[in-house]
Amino acid sequence: MKRDEFIQKINKTFEQLGNPLRLKIFLKILSEGCDCDINSQSGYTGNCVSGIMKDLKLPQSTVSSYIKDLQDAKIIDCSKNGKYLYCRPNKETMTVLKSFADSA
Repeated sequence: MKRDEFIQKINKTFEQLGNPLRLKIFLKILSEGCDCDINSQSGYTGNCVSGIMKDLKLPQSTVSSYIKDLQDAKIIDCSKNGKYLYCRPNKETMTVLKSFADSA
């Protein structure tokens, strides 16, 4: 990844995670669904949208809107299974964030 792309990715990620509710949602997804199979939902526990709503006591509309923002920014990946939407951190973004933290 080129330096300008790297800086742009970090900026976009921090911009999205600068919102306290988006950050809470992301941290919930990070803690619950780090290394799961998004297609089979194998290894999932509480990282579906309904679980996030319940655990964080947030309305469905807020969680759905912020999940979409995080997904559009490629901070998380999501997959729908029936009526449930499951989320996990985007591995490429996690690598970029780790690289940024290591260089600081």
